[in-house]
Amino acid sequence: MIKLSSYKVRFYFEKLKTVFLIFLIVLCVVQVGILWSTQSSSFPFLSSLFSDSKIALQISVEDTKSKYLLPSRIVLSTDFDGDHFIIPNGSKDYNSIWDGAKLYLAQALDNKPQKTQLYNDKLWGKMAASKPYMLEFKTSVPIDIVKWVLNLKPSAGDGLSSIYKIIICPDDPDNGYSDTLYIRDDKNIYTYSLINKINSLRSEEFTEMHNILKDNPASKNYQTAAEKWGKSEEINFPNDMLGPMLDNTDEVYPSITCSTFSGMDETDLKSLDYEDYEKIALELFGESSRDYDYDRDINGSVVFKRLDIVYRLYKNSVLEYKYTGSQTSAYNLRLLDAYKKAIEFIIDVNKQNNFLSKVNVYLSSIEEKSNSYIFKFDYAVMVNEQYGEVPVMLKDYSVAKGMDNQENSIIIEANSKRVVHCQMIPIKFKTGKPLNYQWAFQYMYSKAFEKYPELSNKDISVKNFGIYYVLSNSALKEHIAPSFVLYTDDNGRYVVPLSEK
Repeated sequence: MIKLSSYKVRFYFEKLKTVFLIFLIVLCVVQVGILWSTQSSSFPFLSSLFSDSKIALQISVEDTKSKYLLPSRIVLSTDFDGDHFIIPNGSKDYNSIWDGAKLYLAQALDNKPQKTQLYNDKLWGKMAASKPYMLEFKTSVPIDIVKWVLNLKPSAGDGLSSIYKIIICPDDPDNGYSDTLYIRDDKNIYTYSLINKINSLRSEEFTEMHNILKDNPASKNYQTAAEKWGKSEEINFPNDMLGPMLDNTDEVYPSITCSTFSGMDETDLKSLDYEDYEKIALELFGESSRDYDYDRDINGSVVFKRLDIVYRLYKNSVLEYKYTGSQTSAYNLRLLDAYKKAIEFIIDVNKQNNFLSKVNVYLSSIEEKSNSYIFKFDYAVMVNEQYGEVPVMLKDYSVAKGMDNQENSIIIEANSKRVVHCQMIPIKFKTGKPLNYQWAFQYMYSKAFEKYPELSNKDISVKNFGIYYVLSNSALKEHIAPSFVLYTDDNGRYVVPLSEK
């Protein structure tokens, strides 16, 4: 028999202890990961561990955060009483201008404004009509969100609370031929002179885009309210609002069909079996579907549960998420942290299913509550690189008895720690053949006043208008068509469908 020396015995014993300790550490990490995954809306820990999806999620938040900060409108103008073209959202020119605008914006916010003045609608309307580029968001975007998206230092944007609209004028003759940025928030107009020249959005690029738009029969030339009614003392529009110059406008819009869950309708939802639950769960959660228990509540809604997470799919395709775990207010509520959680949630949804694969998501509004923020987003359906995209608006979209109507595509309530509630419309959009429509601004404006007598109230002012695909009923599958929509300053939305030619 071979006897081991005491040294070798100790050596093997220590080696065995090391292996055992490593095993315990790995086991602890797995247990903590499983506990973490059950308390969040993210992918399950084990699947994310082996597929590196958690790392991908962290990368995608940083790499795609600018995808969720998009101007709702970009306008190219030659001068006051000149040409004004709205660049199609999602088009090649739109992306080019927005990329250049971010360079101007980043440099401007690294410096203090040259001038700050109270917002004046007539002044802003005149500048918007006479300067080459104007960009506007659907809502005032808090400066902390802008700085995060642009990777700016904490001290950037000093004195600026938010950004609603931007005017860019390279070689501005009204500012000593400096490259100039005008930023509007809810109260002021800020003028920034850029020190370093930016090789983007210069006159050559502007001229090329303008010539293409002017020679394209499908492009629409607009007129601002300041140009058409600027001398009127009782103008009912913002001075920078745009309207088509022609009395009648022929436009082509694609036909769009929306559907969800392999075309199942409300009747099918009343007679679901276990395989149907699995099918819906797989479409909603992808590989994570096996982690949920399926059920149906007394109202016929499909319910998916996982410990302190509950998803509820209503009959009309509204998907609700609720965090049911304990919540504490023992932390500082920070808007940027809550916004990041909201964006992470949207990215997570996008990873688990393909409902958002053909849409862009626009931030529409932000509301602060006592312990959380509510972020509202709207969809725009992508058509192609040339045409860009078309916006979708929800109007009187019912959810369930006793609940408020769903007025936005995605509504997220989040705090600095997590998303606590979400309601969204997981709809697949399919674009079809183009259809011809003829409409005139003045005619549609008059039709809106005929249809909605309350618009005649002198206390109501028109804020903006647009052509939207309006989703306004509870059908799970339908064809939606474009409509003329008036927005008022009291957040009213008045819809008049366009007539097909």
